[in-house]
Amino acid sequence: MFSILSASVLAAEPTTHSAIQHAETLIQSGDYEAAYETLLPLEQQFAGNLHFDDLLGKAAVESGHYSQGMFALERVLAIEPNHQAARANIAKAHFFLGEVASSKTEFSYLLNQNPSAATAIAIEKYLSAIDKAMGLSATYQGFLETGIGWDDNVNSATSANTISVPVFGGLNFALAEDAKKKSDSFLSLSGGAGFRIPSSERVAFFGNLQFAKRINQTYHAFETAAIDLNLGMQIKHDDNSVTLALQDGHFYVDDASFRHAYGATAQWQHTLDARNQASLYGQYAKLEYEDSPIRDADRYVLGLNYAHAFEASTNPVVYLGAYVAQEDAVKANTRFLDQDIYGVRAGGQLVVAPSWLAYLSAGYESRDFKAEDLAFLRKRKDDQYDITLGVNYVPARYWTVKPQISLIKNESNIELNAFDRATMSIQIRRDFDW
Repeated sequence: MFSILSASVLAAEPTTHSAIQHAETLIQSGDYEAAYETLLPLEQQFAGNLHFDDLLGKAAVESGHYSQGMFALERVLAIEPNHQAARANIAKAHFFLGEVASSKTEFSYLLNQNPSAATAIAIEKYLSAIDKAMGLSATYQGFLETGIGWDDNVNSATSANTISVPVFGGLNFALAEDAKKKSDSFLSLSGGAGFRIPSSERVAFFGNLQFAKRINQTYHAFETAAIDLNLGMQIKHDDNSVTLALQDGHFYVDDASFRHAYGATAQWQHTLDARNQASLYGQYAKLEYEDSPIRDADRYVLGLNYAHAFEASTNPVVYLGAYVAQEDAVKANTRFLDQDIYGVRAGGQLVVAPSWLAYLSAGYESRDFKAEDLAFLRKRKDDQYDITLGVNYVPARYWTVKPQISLIKNESNIELNAFDRATMSIQIRRDFDW
């Protein structure tokens, strides 16, 4: 090994020789992090030595210190531009940093240099992954998720025991037991699968099917489930992307069909620069209620979103959104169910530690009903606030652990519709990628 080291390495102290030799042994055994920690203190002394920089670069890239590795490997290429191992590791670093175009350029260059059969196979795998990341080849994904939690209001009910009803002269009526606030622990199950198939560099078709089920420990009558299907296409041009999709969703309560919603959505997204993105979207949905057809409605939504990524080691991202909506009941004499809706939402996320991502979101929605409620003799007005705080922990590739807490408060001028709700849960998710 020492015959290929430069004179500067040969002239070093014996302990330095041992450290470099030990780092090379660690690399051969796959302990890249230990090799990186061994070599890094020697960088100032040996930077510019081809063999040392090659070792440091490989150890850094394989242990996730991509930028540090690229600095060392660039020094290798400055001495030997055709050094295939250094180019391969630089290509890997670009890939893991999300710089897929640069990674593809480096891997394509290597593939044209007549590498060994094993190296060519490895390069082809990376090129295939890059094409998927760039949306140039078909991708198929899925997930399974399960968790446990506690909900202090599983039926989103008022905490009142009696309600005054003006149409009956303000008499107080005792609420049925199922109409009172109930707390319970629960088990949740969810999963889904989807695809994205490009027909060209600009156009791709996608679809996904998801299901979710919540099982309560005590109050089974308030258990919920959902099945949602989306099919659509995406058109990209420069910094713009247009998405068109058809949507179909079924919501169940106590294993019985509660609501069927179907419609379409359209979104235009524009990338302002590397750290700023904005979007405008519109949606139409037809709402049909199985046991309460008087509530059937047409729903229209128009909204916009903005996101900004800050340049910091914690990779903070914030987003803001606002929307307006209108829900029109379709049955005769149901104008008291028509409503105008206005909402805003804000949130963000940041990396708090390796493999730990914290996130926060908050929202406000105002719902103004257009006609007087027949029983309460007033136009209903709701103001709903919500906040969610959680963490995503990734212990291993494809696995995510998600502790989360959510708070909702719905204020209403009709007491029956006022409620507050707190939910705590921890979920474990396994993603699949083909």
